[in-house]
Amino acid sequence: MQPLQTNPTYLDSLTSLRGIAALWVVIFHLDVCIYYRDLGTLIPHQLTGLITQGYLWVDFFFILSGFIIAHVYGEKFRKQFNVDTIKSYLWTRFWRIYPLHFFTLFILLILSSTLPLWIPELIDESWKTYFDWSALSSQLLLTNAMNQHTYLSWNIVSWSIGAEWWTYFAGIALLPLLYQRANRMSLALAIVVFALLAALVYSLESESLDITYNYGFFRCLLEFTIGIIVYQCYRGRVGERVLSTDWGFALVSLAIVSVLHFEWNDLLIIPLFSTLVLSASYNNAKARKILSAPILQYLGRISYSVYLMHGIWFLVFWYLFPQVSPDNMPLTTLEKIVFVLTFLSLTLASSHWSHHHIEVKGRTIYQSIKTHIHPSYSKN
Repeated sequence: MQPLQTNPTYLDSLTSLRGIAALWVVIFHLDVCIYYRDLGTLIPHQLTGLITQGYLWVDFFFILSGFIIAHVYGEKFRKQFNVDTIKSYLWTRFWRIYPLHFFTLFILLILSSTLPLWIPELIDESWKTYFDWSALSSQLLLTNAMNQHTYLSWNIVSWSIGAEWWTYFAGIALLPLLYQRANRMSLALAIVVFALLAALVYSLESESLDITYNYGFFRCLLEFTIGIIVYQCYRGRVGERVLSTDWGFALVSLAIVSVLHFEWNDLLIIPLFSTLVLSASYNNAKARKILSAPILQYLGRISYSVYLMHGIWFLVFWYLFPQVSPDNMPLTTLEKIVFVLTFLSLTLASSHWSHHHIEVKGRTIYQSIKTHIHPSYSKN
């Protein structure tokens, strides 16, 4: 293997947005947890879709992923598109994805094997679905977003990780194909890909982007492709004059909030998320200063842990609620506040630990392997 020398600029604003998106998905699942346990809602669903449409922030992840992969690997693939480059790319992605995924899966395997022995009253019909042993292979291979099962199981949020993992393989072909395309070509490609995404949405009964265990891979693949195209717009500085301003960033953010609040067509969020990525990347004014706040930066750095670890806590509370509220009485306002604060505290604390002890150590192991294979590899 030969070392790859290109070191792209770090876009700190996108790190913070990734953390905000992860937290928004967590809040969405908080509401799902109590709603489907017949304990009410965090806030009345008829008031706003800000929480109930929170699943759309997964689409932000997919677009951002394509953008970042193009930012980090586009030039490398252009200069050194060979077997060694592809190996390095895939191994880096593997050590980014798999260690934490294996860790959370291991935790759930332990819990699902021991808790029924200690607390048999936890077992209900949902247990067989969430801890279906026949679905374990799809978890291990991360094929859990390819319509192998008609439900989510184990770490229920990991379907998106599986979708992204296999999309990384598609990225090997997509990057050389799409990188450095002219703006007009990029626009035409974006229209085609968006049309395919719309066809996917309207081919399903729900007619929404809430596509997970069935065709989640295609949802990710198409939006990842859009992310690569958005990066070509970024390289061409498309719309920079407007989008780099604070008011441009504010208008895009307001438009996103409006789509969520009024529950407008899900597909509207795709161009808005794409524009948000561009605006955050361009901005060097107050918006970037806010997004550069240490707490938001740290939330972004641990966002992968936040995303996967909250899947474990979701299941903990899912099975805890029938024990603490056997009559299925709606939670009071105080109980909701306690629930939210407890869930978020446990998620953030465990994410802090898993980020440092699983994610960072996993990357350290990978760096050691690379250095052993080729001492001239830099840590970048």
